[in-house]
Amino acid sequence: MFSEFLFRKVDNSPLTIFRILFGILIMAECWGAIYTGWVGVNMVDPKWNFSFIGFEWTNVFVGPNMVYFYAVMGFLGLLIAVGFTYRLSMILFAIMWSLSYFMQKTSYNNHYYLFMLVSWFMTIIPAHHFFSIDSFIFPRLKRLTCKQWVPVLFIAQLFIVYTYAALAKIYPDWMNGVFLHAHFGPFGDLLTHRYNLSGIGAIVKSFEFSQAISWLGFFFDLLIVPAMLLSRTRGWAFKAAVFFHIFNSICFGIGIFPFFSLAMMIFFYNPQKIQSIVFPQKSFMMDRNDDDSLLTTRRVFFSYCLMLYLAWQVYLPIRHYFIPGNVFWTEEGHRLSWRMMLRRKAGDIKVYVMIPDKKGVYAKKEEVVLYDYLLAKQIAKMAISPDMMWQFAHFLKTDYEIKGIKNVKVLVDAKVSINGSEFYQFTNPRVNLAATKWSYFGHQNWIMNQPNELKLSFFQ
Repeated sequence: MFSEFLFRKVDNSPLTIFRILFGILIMAECWGAIYTGWVGVNMVDPKWNFSFIGFEWTNVFVGPNMVYFYAVMGFLGLLIAVGFTYRLSMILFAIMWSLSYFMQKTSYNNHYYLFMLVSWFMTIIPAHHFFSIDSFIFPRLKRLTCKQWVPVLFIAQLFIVYTYAALAKIYPDWMNGVFLHAHFGPFGDLLTHRYNLSGIGAIVKSFEFSQAISWLGFFFDLLIVPAMLLSRTRGWAFKAAVFFHIFNSICFGIGIFPFFSLAMMIFFYNPQKIQSIVFPQKSFMMDRNDDDSLLTTRRVFFSYCLMLYLAWQVYLPIRHYFIPGNVFWTEEGHRLSWRMMLRRKAGDIKVYVMIPDKKGVYAKKEEVVLYDYLLAKQIAKMAISPDMMWQFAHFLKTDYEIKGIKNVKVLVDAKVSINGSEFYQFTNPRVNLAATKWSYFGHQNWIMNQPNELKLSFFQ
């Protein structure tokens, strides 16, 4: 029975090591975000932030105090790593990280989302039962094992992430190298002219190099988890993962995600082998007062909850198939779906406000100076994101009402380019976005149809 499998005991050495690595990565991410200025640019400098729809109330946190907010999260990472007040620290961090995640989407990154999911995993996982300050202070807390569902959950989550990352790459501009060539071309020029490595530079900037990396990236994402599951291929697969993630870290600067993914791979290895290498003094034995043969109603209920969570994770990345239009064009269903490093999208946007006179006639039309409200980074992101356009339109309507001007119309004229294409009309410039409602699970009718000239699918 599936529930019986999930509640078998396994040595908790991999979980202990992951807890330590996770805490260190939290410190690196949060304190690094302060040091590099990321917190300042995204959380302090903006006058108004693009939160996830429904989380607009989180704008009350935006400002200088976000530096302290991230400093506290980094300190919680330290407590998690050493296993001191672990449960409380983990819950506080999960709440704070979730707030920071939903607070802004100008700098959206998939690893922020994965970080949030794993944080909530860790609030219920007993990762502090061994080699922690908590287990030293309270010996009764000490355990040598955890349940099988712990590694199963991490492995299943990684399988979902990598598999959908691979499937999302099956579109023309990835498979033919167009997307990556736009990145590696300038990188090859840099190697040639700045570092005088003309031979390597010529290879890197070649179209063949981009095509090869595109296909290697696709097959890596598709096969890495199955290869890690097989003992015969695990060693080679992990070496490939180290090379792949370090290469991505150098070329694309994607923060801690490569190291986070590598840390999670510890759950593919035999727990007793990990224990014999890292904790040789620890003997693998069954914990007392814990009957594995007892399949309680609570355990069965937990098993169903776990399956429901995984089913939801399987659904989210394919939800765009139930929304009219191509996700590459509409962006609807893009977030929370592991669509990582797939396309370059640029936008040109103009926003107009139409003001009624005393008779209700919209005779006055003025262009909004976007820099009066937003930073350059926010404008660039809004220019390709329909949900951010809609949010800004409603923000402007409220702002004008505060100034005493009611019933204004907000028109958005946006054009987008994908992977260096021409700019095509993206929004209907005649629709008053301030009067529209957001369709959470459907299509926004004011988004124009994808131009026939844009080949964003093999099935067009």
